[in-house]
Amino acid sequence: MTNLVRVELLKLRTTPALYATLGLVGVLCLAGAAANILLAGQTGVPPLGTTANAGKVLAIGSVTSVSMLILGILISAGEDRHRTIIGTYLAEAHRGRVLLAKLLTGGLVGAALGAAFFAFTLAVALPLYAAHGVHHLPVDVPALALGTVLITCCYGLLGVAMGALTRNTVAAIVGSLVWVGVIELAILQPLIPSIAKWLPTGAGVALTSVDPDTASLLPPAEAAAVLIGWAAFIALVATRLTLGREPR
Repeated sequence: MTNLVRVELLKLRTTPALYATLGLVGVLCLAGAAANILLAGQTGVPPLGTTANAGKVLAIGSVTSVSMLILGILISAGEDRHRTIIGTYLAEAHRGRVLLAKLLTGGLVGAALGAAFFAFTLAVALPLYAAHGVHHLPVDVPALALGTVLITCCYGLLGVAMGALTRNTVAAIVGSLVWVGVIELAILQPLIPSIAKWLPTGAGVALTSVDPDTASLLPPAEAAAVLIGWAAFIALVATRLTLGREPR
C-alpha cells in the first residue's frame, strides 16, 4: 500500500492541476487576509481586534476544502478520462487497493494542504495585525487550525470518492459544486438549517466558525464526527461500486 500511495503522489506531482491549485489557494488566502485587515471597519468588514474580524481572516476552510474536493476528483476520475486507469490496474489488479491508495493520497494531501495554508495565512496576518496595533487574536487559533486541516482532509476523501463514483471529471466537479454551493449553502442552510447542519458543508462551517450559532450549527466535536462519517460512507459506497464494475 505504501508503494501505491507513493505512485499516486508521483502522478499528482507530475500534473499541472496540483500547482495550479496551490497557486490559486495561496492567492485567495493572501488576498482574503490582506483585504479583511486593511479594510477593517469599513462596510461589511468587522473592525480590527474583534473576534469576527479574526474569524474572517483565518476561516480559510471554505477555500481549501473546495479546492481539495476538485483535486480529489482529478486524482480518481482523471485516470478514467485519460484512459490511464488500465495501466494502473495492470500494475495492481486489486481495484479496492487502488482506490484505497487514491483515498489515502487525497486525505494526506488534503491534510497537508490545510495545515500549510493555515500557517501561511497566519504568517501573513500576524505582521499586518501587529502593524495596526493588534498583538493578540481573540480566537482559538489551534482549534481553527485543526478544523481547517480536518475539513480539507475530508473533502479530499470526498473528492476522490465522487470521482470514483462518476468516473467523469466534469460531471463530478459540476455536481459537487452545485451540491455545495446551491443545495447546501443557498437552499438548505437558510431555509432548513436543522437538516443542513448534518450535511458535509454544514459540519465544515461549524468546524471553522468562531462564533457558532448553537441553533443552526453543530458543536465542533459532533461536526467533526459528522464530516468524518460522510467521508467514510461515500468512500465505502465508491469502493463497493468500483469492485463491481469493469474499467473503461
